[in-house]
Amino acid sequence: GDALRRDPKVTGVYNISWGSPDNGVLNAAEASFVTAIETGIVSGRDGKGSIYVFPAGNGGNGGSGGHVRDLLGNRIDENSNFDGYVNKRGVIATCAVDDNGLSPSYGEPGANILVCGRSGNDRVGITTTMPQGEYRSTFSGTSASTPTVSGVVALMLKDRPDLSWRDVRLILAKTARENGVSGWLPSALTDPNGLAKHFHPKYGFGAVDAAAAVTLARNWTRIDGGSPTMKSCSYTVGFSTPKALDSTKPPATDSVDTSGCAIARIEFVEVNFSATHTYSGDLRIELTSPGGLVSTLATERLCLLDADNIADSCGNYANWQFGSVRHLDEAAAGTWTLKVTDAQPGDTGNWTSWRLTLWGR
Repeated sequence: GDALRRDPKVTGVYNISWGSPDNGVLNAAEASFVTAIETGIVSGRDGKGSIYVFPAGNGGNGGSGGHVRDLLGNRIDENSNFDGYVNKRGVIATCAVDDNGLSPSYGEPGANILVCGRSGNDRVGITTTMPQGEYRSTFSGTSASTPTVSGVVALMLKDRPDLSWRDVRLILAKTARENGVSGWLPSALTDPNGLAKHFHPKYGFGAVDAAAAVTLARNWTRIDGGSPTMKSCSYTVGFSTPKALDSTKPPATDSVDTSGCAIARIEFVEVNFSATHTYSGDLRIELTSPGGLVSTLATERLCLLDADNIADSCGNYANWQFGSVRHLDEAAAGTWTLKVTDAQPGDTGNWTSWRLTLWGR
């Protein structure tokens, strides 16, 4: 926590190249971390908000999370939303692209991922400095892509030190480059020319574009006059009769009406989810907005943390908070639906409650 609040008046960007283990388990952040981030985005840089850039994770197929497998032995991607350090509103979750502009084998998906930076793959790494005046050419993973995004933010702030942390996130998303792979989804966000942007579970809004980001930053009109504080609308649902979660039954769903929410442009969505289940890794969790855009918050997985071939716990969904930038610039008002699918046989449970919090302007 101390490192994330060190010299907040003069530190524009905090680059963090570490995170939770990539093992498919729900890894919560400490309370001191949450407090540091929430304090930094409000009071850092004399009230403009500190910018925190974190790696999205390296648990993709073939990566350090390659031991995460389904019941048939097939590898399943880890999800960045299982990392409590990077599913937070004040954190820029950074994915990676290699020298071909593609997600490396370790890339993992997440509705919380904003943009990607350049990193290595199985063939080539990033060349960078080491202690004692040495160099290395094997730096890789999202720990290597994160400094690229941090550097772009520093360039933006050099020209526009008055930008809030909220401005920075929007500029990065609007100017990120999409690649030609399949899987890009419609979004409510537009680029600087007003053309539709897309979202990808593994690429967020695309690869960071330094020239485009700095150019847009120079003429950017600060949102809410540069305020670091967002509006919020929150809806809590507790079920008097819990909803059954069983692979032999249809998915459980619940909806909330947010028609009274005055947020015209969403900047972040939080879902706090609670369920008791004999194996939480069986659950697939999806949030659908009034506009029909879907955030995949969790996918089914088998957590094998050692070589004994016996399933280990994936953790418990006890008020677990998911984060999503998928709905950036959508209007908040309407009907939001959460769907929970028990996607693997043999274990059952109950969905007990959830909370939807919409942040924006």
